[in-house]
Amino acid sequence: MPLPGHHTLTTIDLTAYTPSCGASPVAAYIRVPFRCRLLKATGILGGAITSADATVTVSANSTTLATLTVTQSGSAAGQLFSATPPSPAYLNEDDVIVLTPSGASGSAIPMHFSIAVRAA
Repeated sequence: MPLPGHHTLTTIDLTAYTPSCGASPVAAYIRVPFRCRLLKATGILGGAITSADATVTVSANSTTLATLTVTQSGSAAGQLFSATPPSPAYLNEDDVIVLTPSGASGSAIPMHFSIAVRAA
């Protein structure tokens, strides 16, 4: 079994939750605790979405940092989706990261988010 990549002491995970990434999407918000670089954004579904794929836009200061695509085909509770920023994304203390779901249908499907950041 391969070992995971290095998780330095200056790397932390910030978490957020949305009660619905489906029919009536609700944005999730995370406060940035210190000046850092966004490394990765992940989301875990709390159930199956129906009819259409979802897109979760990760943004801060009105700038899109990354986009998660949550596929409808075969979706189920516990499925992990992830995205890395296409270019380095730096954040300042007290910036607010907004995770905005859209495009999915079906009932209110919860989603848990984690944002990996490394101190700059």
